Amino acid sequence: MPSNRVMATETAVEILESLANLESAGVTELADAVDGSKGNVHKHLKTLEAANFVCERNGRYELGLRFLEFATAAKWNERIYRVSRHPVAQLANNTGTTATLVVPEGFDGVYLHTASQSGKAAKKPVEGRRAPLDELTTGLAILSQYSPDRQEEAMSALSLADAEAMDLRDQLDRIQQRGIVVQSDDSEMAAMAAPITVEDGRPVGAIGLWQRESDGGNKRVESDFEKLVRNAAGTVSNRLSLSE
Repeated sequence: MPSNRVMATETAVEILESLANLESAGVTELADAVDGSKGNVHKHLKTLEAANFVCERNGRYELGLRFLEFATAAKWNERIYRVSRHPVAQLANNTGTTATLVVPEGFDGVYLHTASQSGKAAKKPVEGRRAPLDELTTGLAILSQYSPDRQEEAMSALSLADAEAMDLRDQLDRIQQRGIVVQSDDSEMAAMAAPITVEDGRPVGAIGLWQRESDGGNKRVESDFEKLVRNAAGTVSNRLSLSE
């Protein structure tokens, strides 16, 4: 472990990540997950429980609701979230789909906000989930606006092979020219996204939506949706630039 890290803190983080993945777990299960002793894991759990970060129910541990306090503070501290909430909700209602706001953190994309049409349950991925930028439609929109040097940094950090990096460069060039990403995946989900930029052209996020391809209707509907996504991203870009 690097000398500038605290092992106890890393263990606590591993325990919390395991609880997030498992939803609930006993001491033995968590000790196996983090490759630690049951006694040490139990001490960590009791410390976290005292601070309301975990709670115990019938001998099993779950994440505590105190994380909501931190998550809410983290979201609200992001100006892009405050500016984007209403445009994202409006996009979801106007299209009858799930709309998303994704922001870059390092070379990951993080779902900062999602909204579904009024009366419809939101689909995953949920807020807070993250993935490498090149694996997200919204992430590709963000990458397309990076400078060539920044794109090279991203490709190095993402450990892309030479052929993959070349294909990605070509894809990003096309996205930059078009101003929007439109993709489909193996689950028959169609997604599109447009970048959010500030006055100097720097990308600070992307707005996207996804829906079942069977719900899309036709090319005219797709074209209308593209315009709505671009307009939503443009609205947020303008508001961010005006308030800088």
